[in-house]
Amino acid sequence: MKHLLAQNENPFEPLPSVRAALERAIDDLNRYPEFRPVSLPRTIAAWQGVEVTEVIVGTGSAGVAHDLFRGLLRPGDEVLHSNPCFDVYPMLCEMTGAESVPVPLGGDARHDLTAMAGRIGERTRLIVLCNPHNPTGTVYTWDELTAFFARVPPSAVILLDEAYVDFAPDLGAPEVAARLADWPNLVVLRTFSKSHGLAALRIGYAMARAGIVERVVPHQVPYTPGQLQLAAVQAAIAADDEVRQRIRRISHQRDRLRRELITLGWSVTPSRTNFLWITTGDPDRLELARAAFEQNGIAARFYPGQAIRLAIGDQVANDAVISALSLLP
Repeated sequence: MKHLLAQNENPFEPLPSVRAALERAIDDLNRYPEFRPVSLPRTIAAWQGVEVTEVIVGTGSAGVAHDLFRGLLRPGDEVLHSNPCFDVYPMLCEMTGAESVPVPLGGDARHDLTAMAGRIGERTRLIVLCNPHNPTGTVYTWDELTAFFARVPPSAVILLDEAYVDFAPDLGAPEVAARLADWPNLVVLRTFSKSHGLAALRIGYAMARAGIVERVVPHQVPYTPGQLQLAAVQAAIAADDEVRQRIRRISHQRDRLRRELITLGWSVTPSRTNFLWITTGDPDRLELARAAFEQNGIAARFYPGQAIRLAIGDQVANDAVISALSLLP
């Protein structure tokens, strides 16, 4: 495939400063990393304004989520999540013996928070909310979220997956430290894979009250993450202006592509991420789109009978999408 738009990857190659930091870190590849990570949590804590005891790091947000599931759940516990959602969450339920409780999205392609609140039961121990949502790109404001938080009992942890939050900086949420002070059962999960473009290095982190962190850390594999991840994170944080510039370029391409697809007759949900949720009332048209993408070397994520989730690529890739779909009836 020429145009890899299936996994919501950042289309840009590493920043020069990140590349240089990785080249320097290669000199220590013969040395083990810290047995339990100290430097990376300290770096993230200082960046985010939280205590180092409130940071968990791991192999991408999926790896951190895995550790959270292992540390917080027991077989038979219930996990509430949207349907559809990030594929990893149902998988983690199977891996930990937890019971997956999928709740269909509302008609606006957002979490149906009313329905989710109604599904909270005695065995509910984890509630997963993606904001912005994966795979639809929709968002809730902080006021909307906290109105739901107030309905969650202390016995359940709220896992707020913010993998794409850098593409939606105006949601009105306070700094993470203030969130954790107000909501002791909240975990904020993030990644360096999306806006920072470090997907191959698998760097994720979560922020939560120290009591939650203490339950999770014993379940983590030692010696991860390593020196390369630390070097890349430090360089990426220092290059904040360049990262934000890339976010603006991706967002511009996203909005341009959405307008073009709507002109071609597709329904495209307003997105606050680096991808689009593309729907149609005609399932046959989805299959025609799949064939057109394959013929033009475009990899996208298809949800059979529902939608296409399409990452935003560079202008060449996005133009290829428009060209491929413009030939469909």
